[in-house]
Amino acid sequence: MNERHALVIGADAYPGAELSNAVGDARRVAAALTMRGFSTEIVLDPELSAVESALADFRSVARNAELAMIYLAGHAVERHGNGFFLPVDFEFPLTVGRLRFMATPLNAFVDATEGAASRILVLDACRNWPHDPDEGRRTLHDLEELSADERSWPNLLLAYATSSTEKAGDGAEGQGSVFSRSLCRHLLDHALTVDECLRRVSQDVVAHRRGQQPWTYSSLASTQSFTDLPRFAVIQRHAVPNHDHSSLGTWTTMGVQRRSVFVGLGDSLAWNLDFAGSMQIPYHGEDRLVGAAVSGRRIYLSGSRGALYAVGVDGCVLQIDVPHSNGLAASPTGDGFVHYGASFVSCLKTDPEVEEIVRHDVGFDVYCCSYMPDGLVWIAGDEGRICEIDPRKPDGRTREIGRVRTHVNAMAVAPDGQRIYVVGQSGLAVELDRSGRQTAELLPARQFGTAAGIRARLHDMAEDEVIHRFIFEPSKLRNDVQKKLVERLGVPDYHACAASPTMPILAVATQESSVVLLDTRDRQVIQELDVGSGNPAIVSGVHFLSDRELVVVGGHGEVTFFGAWPRR
Repeated sequence: MNERHALVIGADAYPGAELSNAVGDARRVAAALTMRGFSTEIVLDPELSAVESALADFRSVARNAELAMIYLAGHAVERHGNGFFLPVDFEFPLTVGRLRFMATPLNAFVDATEGAASRILVLDACRNWPHDPDEGRRTLHDLEELSADERSWPNLLLAYATSSTEKAGDGAEGQGSVFSRSLCRHLLDHALTVDECLRRVSQDVVAHRRGQQPWTYSSLASTQSFTDLPRFAVIQRHAVPNHDHSSLGTWTTMGVQRRSVFVGLGDSLAWNLDFAGSMQIPYHGEDRLVGAAVSGRRIYLSGSRGALYAVGVDGCVLQIDVPHSNGLAASPTGDGFVHYGASFVSCLKTDPEVEEIVRHDVGFDVYCCSYMPDGLVWIAGDEGRICEIDPRKPDGRTREIGRVRTHVNAMAVAPDGQRIYVVGQSGLAVELDRSGRQTAELLPARQFGTAAGIRARLHDMAEDEVIHRFIFEPSKLRNDVQKKLVERLGVPDYHACAASPTMPILAVATQESSVVLLDTRDRQVIQELDVGSGNPAIVSGVHFLSDRELVVVGGHGEVTFFGAWPRR
């Protein structure tokens, strides 16, 4: 069952007191909440009976929710702390008698969230009492009688678009209120807590609406976020023995049953690492190893000169005459794999013995390979070329899918199998559909993001003091110096990527010891993981062992295991 529920109500159609944006505001907020994983019910231009029915329905689904939220946009009034939301069949002018029988007190909306672990009520409406002072004095006693008994409302956040007794701006027709536009923007930011989100909304409203001051009152017992995706933290670190401190030729692939990874440093050693530690893989060849694949019950290793080795078997099981091998990719069914490298792709089966089915001369260096759900294979690499092969057909041909703007280093297939993520040199990070058409830019115009990465990139052309100012005090540098350093800095390369098994998360590995986690639904950055403890280096591999377990391999053989928290 969905643990996050929202009820969104917007009302414009008040006879003689129409609004122009409340319904549009409600639609936008509902869409943003749905994008963040809320099961959202939207009610537009409701009469009183529809409001009461919606509250009854919401009370039943919110009872055991992790987070329950109600957003209201329309006419509302408040007097001495007593708030009321007006349905579209409310009969103006305002009187206490009509409020008693024709409006919904805010207490009723709070009560509808009872039982949820955390609760949010947002009122994007006026809080004034729009009639003459004499009537206000006459009705003060009646309003006090309507006041709810003082009570404790635990784990509740109340957010108002304006101060008590004040009006809230409806905004220009068709544009929405400043409050709702800002709320929709900030609640999509994965990095913000609910409190931080509403604080930024308040800042935006104050900056654009003189005299309107949003307020937030909170008894939330725990920190909440609008994001529906987990955040990751380091839970274990290991390192492959690297006596030569090599950072060239590091490779990695997923291990058996997605519980470990295989790692090599471009020498004649291979290692298997899991949460417990590392173990050297027995291998009796002398080739420089460039990759591994798990097929059936065996682990196969690829030598740089085209030799294939099965762990536990003496000698080479198959020698392929090729200029240079770059790696292996195992099929999801475990009955074969693809061997790729300099201008070639070799499709092999492993039952009962390793046998080459077909070899393709593709005319470009292949750096990565991904199996599609239908059994077809995509290869990519030099010059941004992406091609498709059917490994099951000995007479099959290589079909070019398309090209991207620069060299491709890695690909990952979305859980639905209909989208392919491609990363590579010079900031290449794009989403393609199955036809090869680019459908999204994933990290547009992203620059180097860490001080260590910037320093490593610029150390050969500027003094430390200049680099320090460029990072922390750019205004103290001459414009021509800044321009020169920006041009030299360029954009980072991306060397690996991985898609979460079922969640909309893509991990993209950079050349500055970081991994960027993206929400693939709207390409927002969820989190950036520092895997080098401030030391810049290429991240050569990233794998999701599960939706909540991520392993990252650095260019020097450092292996970091991350776990997700706190959402389940």
